[in-house]
Amino acid sequence: MFKRFFIILFIIASAIAFWFSFAIWTGLYSVYTFPPTKADPDGSTLIVSREEGEPAFNSPQHPVPPKKEVRTGGIGFGSVGHAKRPLDQRTIVELPYIDWAYQKSLEVSDSE
Repeated sequence: MFKRFFIILFIIASAIAFWFSFAIWTGLYSVYTFPPTKADPDGSTLIVSREEGEPAFNSPQHPVPPKKEVRTGGIGFGSVGHAKRPLDQRTIVELPYIDWAYQKSLEVSDSE
């Protein structure tokens, strides 16, 4: 009885881990890491819905890339800009601070 329960639990956990890995790899989600500070000594890592132009690994130290203005001659139906949603509205899962993800976000900002 318990063996079957643990097998089912393992399959479900594996499927969830696969989905989040796949969603980050394909660009559906982004990993946003807040390092520990005096105000929040534990820090946190968020899995958020990715906005346009946002890297896969992000942190408050990552500079926002400038938007490129594309001019086309004519009226476009899908070209209306929209404001970015705040992180609290885009958050899928909140995790404890993951230093590896924070270091990865700094690598992204250094390479750009």
